[in-house]
Amino acid sequence: MTLAAPPQRTDAPEDDVRALFKEARRRRRRRLAALGCLLAALGVVVGLLASSGGAPPKRPRAAPQGRARPPSVVGHVVLRGDGIGRAAFGQAETVAIAELDEVLGRPLDDESTGLAGNCDFDSATQWRTISAYFFHDRFVGYATVSLKGFLLHSNANTLDGLRLGDPLTRARLLYGDALTTSTAQGGSWSVTTSTGTLAGLLTSEVDQTSPRPRIEDITAGSVGCPAASP
Repeated sequence: MTLAAPPQRTDAPEDDVRALFKEARRRRRRRLAALGCLLAALGVVVGLLASSGGAPPKRPRAAPQGRARPPSVVGHVVLRGDGIGRAAFGQAETVAIAELDEVLGRPLDDESTGLAGNCDFDSATQWRTISAYFFHDRFVGYATVSLKGFLLHSNANTLDGLRLGDPLTRARLLYGDALTTSTAQGGSWSVTTSTGTLAGLLTSEVDQTSPRPRIEDITAGSVGCPAASP
């Protein structure tokens, strides 16, 4: 009788299992190595921050700004119907003088001149090119110097660009029909603007062609008793 040979044992399945375990161990080692590198880098960053005093401070938010004040450039004088620059009619005398000092410099006298008895002001402060008038300690008017009496190149101008010494034709070009003229006091002018009335004298009669009438002075507000017409 012939006996059948016993089935031979094969190692293929065991080899596959061992290979799978080896591959799993390799992957685990790679993951651990990557995690170690990440932790090391994080430690370096934390150390740098600690040595420099922590994280950089956040930029503070810009504080909300209020309404910007009008620019005030020394030497450039803006003439309005209700004041000069930031000096406005109705302000206290000390406040108005401080604002005028910014564009006009120091006044000729340290104290206002008392002028009691005038129609609509009782004191005045004089700068080189402008006089400011006050009534009951309030700013009420101003007048530039006279072009006739003190020839100079004035750096003052109205909001629309009219300057002392400009020809009347330029004033008419700037203000159109809003500008009115008169023969009073040898020639005068006035115009109502968005900030109030500007007025003044002319260097010659309104209809004179040689010499041409020019803006002799610029005034606004209370500047004394009304002059009598000729």
